[in-house]
Amino acid sequence: MFDTVAIAGLGLIGGSLGMALRRRKLARRVVALVRRRVTLDEGRQLEALDDGGLDPMCVADAELVVLCAPVRTIPLLAKQIGPHLASGALVTDVGSTKAVLAHTIPGLLPESVHFLGGHPMAGSEQTGVLAAQETLFEGATWALTPTIATPIACVARMQQLIHALGARDVVLEPEVHDRAVARISHLPHVVAAALATAAASGSEPPPEVLRLLAAGGFRDTTRIAGGSPEMWRDICVTNREALLEVLQEFEAGLAAFRAALEADSADALFARFEEARAARAAIFPPASQAGGAEVLLPDLGEA
Repeated sequence: MFDTVAIAGLGLIGGSLGMALRRRKLARRVVALVRRRVTLDEGRQLEALDDGGLDPMCVADAELVVLCAPVRTIPLLAKQIGPHLASGALVTDVGSTKAVLAHTIPGLLPESVHFLGGHPMAGSEQTGVLAAQETLFEGATWALTPTIATPIACVARMQQLIHALGARDVVLEPEVHDRAVARISHLPHVVAAALATAAASGSEPPPEVLRLLAAGGFRDTTRIAGGSPEMWRDICVTNREALLEVLQEFEAGLAAFRAALEADSADALFARFEEARAARAAIFPPASQAGGAEVLLPDLGEA
């Protein structure tokens, strides 16, 4: 599908993408721009790249460049590679927030280069290229966030690549994406972090007792708290307003549970849990009720 794809940042996502591109033969050549030479060695060990280097010049021949870094680092990468990009190249990213990048990245790239924001909803609490998996994107949703300046042909080409990776695409305006992921991704991570901290904050019972009694619910709920602090710091900072809004709603929900407990009201507690069950069913309806979701393209004008 591509002659040369450059991956700027070879961690979990970048490494997984390189592995999938090579093993599915979706690019003739995969190059990686990295900060440390040891990362190149690890990438070669996993067969995630054909070539690479520490100099931004290594992206010069790429038709597609994927910026794989924490959100606040992505503009720095774009600025570094900008002077070396080929005319007509397509630049995308895998950042978890999109509006801030949609407003900043195009101004850091040559006018002859196109930018299309992207966000694969895939990953794990593990970090680094050695955690990469060729199948990471299979069955995942990959958000694309074009603006009015994004050529439709670029969207179509990325959709073809996403499908070839085994993922499904959803096309959203950047701001709509950010409000959505604040609710279903960023808030859950903040809650998991707070829950893990709260569980371990007391001196009694000791950690070994908690470990023995912890079942699947606690492990599943707090799993994502083991993720990269750097990445999640940047996500929260760059999606601050949307996250503050949903945190306020979440705090109101916690306050309702607290009030029911303080009032010793079994009926109020039942109502809260019943409301939660209905809310989850609205997001994840039973298989017999689930239908295909309609996703509307933003108005891309004549671009």
